[in-house]
Order: sequence, then structure tokens, then C-alpha cells
Amino acid sequence: GCHVEHFSEQFPHAEPVLEKNGRYAVVDALLYNRDELLSALKMDAGSTISDEELLLKWIEEKGWNALAQVNGDFAGAIYDPKAGEWTLFRDHLGLRPLYLYLDSGFFAFSTDIRGLLALPQVDASPNEMRLYKNFLLQYSISLLETEFANIHFARPAAITRIRAGRSGFQLTDRTYWKLRSKRVRLGSDEAYQQELRRLITDSVQRRLNAFPGLIGAELSGGLDSSVIDILINRMGREGCYVSWSIDPATLPLRKGETVTYRPFRCNT
Repeated sequence: GCHVEHFSEQFPHAEPVLEKNGRYAVVDALLYNRDELLSALKMDAGSTISDEELLLKWIEEKGWNALAQVNGDFAGAIYDPKAGEWTLFRDHLGLRPLYLYLDSGFFAFSTDIRGLLALPQVDASPNEMRLYKNFLLQYSISLLETEFANIHFARPAAITRIRAGRSGFQLTDRTYWKLRSKRVRLGSDEAYQQELRRLITDSVQRRLNAFPGLIGAELSGGLDSSVIDILINRMGREGCYVSWSIDPATLPLRKGETVTYRPFRCNT
């Protein structure tokens, strides 16, 4: 099942299920280098093709390894009925979730874990050791584990293939990109500072270009979110800033300061 969330009105959203060359695909994507991909595919720079269709076309024409050249957050799956094989893929750092449940007779995937938890075939037993470590504040970043013992993430920056066999489903994966695979050597500390400034500025600008209109941004109290929000302001974009601060009624603001406060509650 699909529930399409439209991040931007700038480009149309594709159909939930795409069909191309006898294969079927579901793709969830937001691309930040559309212009580069369109140029490499020799397509019109003003094309309004959806990000999902563009990413699928890129894979079809350039191959799986070319995902390393895609700047964006994305996840998707392609089904080849002739081969009886599913191919799942995620962006470089796993920004877009892709959850996977797999046992001997059943498998399912979703970019929203609630989609898996709603299935009666899914064993939603908790990952007790992970929860225990979290309670002890021994947090660990795992590329594959979730809070559920039998639900895992598909590997980031990887192509994951699932094929049905006589003994059940078989899973194999390989990476198309590795962190630190490209090393940069510059001549001075100042040169590193300038390059870091350029990369951060370029990253923020690309994301702003993908979202016309009001921008939502977070102020977490750290340096990274502060730098991003300063750049958003300097680039002349209107922003709605969210901070996870305590209610001013509980912890008063500094004398003379005012703030527009909107309480936000999560429905659980």
C-alpha cells in the first residue's frame, strides 16, 4: 500500500507504482541535483518529470553504480517478474528510511515502520538488548538495527536483492558508495575552512532550491543547526524555526525578551 506525501509542488508526483520495460517500481525521492542528472541524460533542463521517474530513468540508463552520482535522499524498490527478484536501494547516508522484514516465507518493506507493524504476518517482538542499552544510556548508532528484533533497515548506499527460493527468501547486498572513499588534501588550515564553508553553503542552497516557499528549520541548540539557520536567513528565505525548548511558563525567558510560542504535541 502507498500513502504519497508531497514535499514540493514544484514538480508533479509520479504514480505510486511505476512500470518500465516490464518491471515495476516504487520510489520515494527528493533530488538536489536534478539539473545535473537531466543534463547527463540529455533531457530538457526545464523538464517537469517527477523526481521518482527521473531517478528510475537514471538507474535504467546509467546502471546501479551511477546512484553514487545522485545528490538527494531517496529509497525505492524495483520488481522484475521474469527474474522473480526484488531490488531495494537507499541513498548514501540512509536519510530516507527503508525498513525491511524478512523470514522464510514472507517479506515486506516500507519507508514508514508503521506500514510493517500493521501487517499481521510481521513478528513485532522488541529488540530487548537494544532497548536495554538505551535505558542504560549506552546509545549505539546501527545502520541495520531497529527497536524491533525482526525489522531491520535496508543497508544505506547499497543495492539489496531479494529472491524467492525453495528454502525461502535469499538476500544479498552490495554497496555502491563508501564513506571516506574520496580523500581531500589541501595546503593549509585556511583552505580547509574555506572548502568546508563552500560545501555547507552549497548543501543548504541545494535544499532550498528543492523547496519553494516557506522553509521549516530546527534550532536544536547545537552549532550545526545554528549555522544552517543563519545561512537560510542570509539567502533571503523565509523560515519557520522550531526549537525543542521548555515552555516559557515553566522556564521564563531572559528579561526583556519575547518570543512567539506555539506548543506542539505529538499524537502517539
